[in-house]
Amino acid sequence: MVRKRILIVGRDRREAGRLRRYLAAEGYEVEEARECEEACERVATGEIDVVVLGDTFSEAEGCSVCERLHGNPDTAAVPIIAITDPKVSDRGMTAVRIGADDFITQPVSKAALLVRTKMMLRMKQLHDDLRARNADLERVNQELAGRNRELEQGLEMTQRLQEALLPQHYPSVKNISFCHLYMPADVVGGDFFQITGMSRERAAILVCDVSGHGIRAALITSILKAVFEHVYLEDKNATQILCDINSRFRSILGQLAPQIFATGFLLVVDGEGCTVSVACAGHICPFLIRKRDMSCEPLMSENQIGPALALFHSPDYPREELQLSSGDIVLGLTDGVYELLNPDGEMYGLERLRRFVAQNARLIPRDLIQKIITETDQFRGPRKRADDLCLVAVEVH
Repeated sequence: MVRKRILIVGRDRREAGRLRRYLAAEGYEVEEARECEEACERVATGEIDVVVLGDTFSEAEGCSVCERLHGNPDTAAVPIIAITDPKVSDRGMTAVRIGADDFITQPVSKAALLVRTKMMLRMKQLHDDLRARNADLERVNQELAGRNRELEQGLEMTQRLQEALLPQHYPSVKNISFCHLYMPADVVGGDFFQITGMSRERAAILVCDVSGHGIRAALITSILKAVFEHVYLEDKNATQILCDINSRFRSILGQLAPQIFATGFLLVVDGEGCTVSVACAGHICPFLIRKRDMSCEPLMSENQIGPALALFHSPDYPREELQLSSGDIVLGLTDGVYELLNPDGEMYGLERLRRFVAQNARLIPRDLIQKIITETDQFRGPRKRADDLCLVAVEVH
């Protein structure tokens, strides 16, 4: 155990010797300094735990010592016990004026000196412990700040990678045009879509919503993109393509399925024959919007919707095929578009969205999508969107 070191400052050698004997008898290491400058230099080494300031100095000298020690961050925590003249009526006030932490009156008794010293050592120890903990916390904060910077850089990179996964251009398909809007709730999201040309007349559109949010969901979307790119599309219908995606996706996830899954739908549009076929995997069916009669209805009924992707090995994904007319729009979306609450806790809802889309059926897809966002933003008010959203529109010309 490290012995505590006491510095006695005073010009009276006899008095200093007596104090030394009292303290040494208790196991303290004791040093002496005759002048104020010498004392300050010794304390500055960081080896002194308590200073005992004798009464052989003037008030101005004592004040100078206390100011120098307490004014230096490296020595400010070293307690100072001032020995005061018993003839002075305001002994305590004198000690306070010069900046001492405690005082003892002459003649100094061994008991008084030891009690004051132990109290000051205890105070110094508490200060040192607090300082050490603060230093530890500062190191931890610096480590956390460094890790946060790494996480932010990782999220930024993940965001750029996810943006790169999304279609950068639309395929050229006869009599068909495309439009979309993708907005993650966080830096990265779990919604995903892909539009792939199957021929000059046909295209396949996949929209998925991965369970969960954040980086994990973003990682799963990259897996889905890779899966979709490796599915052979030519001559396949919507059901066959969705079954193939489910089989490959479930195989990659392995034991993680069905804890990790994704809902979605697969559209196959034919610009030559003006048809659309759809199969759904636990996902809201896309809307068919007809401008001529201002209508908006789902492409298939709820009982035709199959289970989410990766839940089962060989699920049934019924297919619905419809004839399209010039000006018709197929609008697919994820639940982040309509599953939002207003300040009163009321949900916007799918039926309200369907009616709103029908009222605006004559808008071009780009303006219709923007109108939907404006409408739902006004509904939710100051609430933040809690989920990603994705809208993909297909228009027949």
